[in-house]
Amino acid sequence: MYTLEMAKAFKTIKAPKGFGVVVYDNENFITVQVNPEKLLNLTDKQTQDIVDYINNVKQTFEKLGATVFVVRDTLDKK
Repeated sequence: MYTLEMAKAFKTIKAPKGFGVVVYDNENFITVQVNPEKLLNLTDKQTQDIVDYINNVKQTFEKLGATVFVVRDTLDKK
């Protein structure tokens, strides 16, 4: 499912500073995994930049024919 064209397109998307996602090829779909720890203590602007980035990644893969799931783990209560 994850093609060379998708890899090239993904590399052109600039992530917000200190943030990134992990992309998994699951043959029939792509999973974009977000680290929930990176979503804590952010300003509204930082949060919006991250949401825009994730949406851009998802839409880019979908335009290239992929089914995309965005996931994150739960935060551990400490």
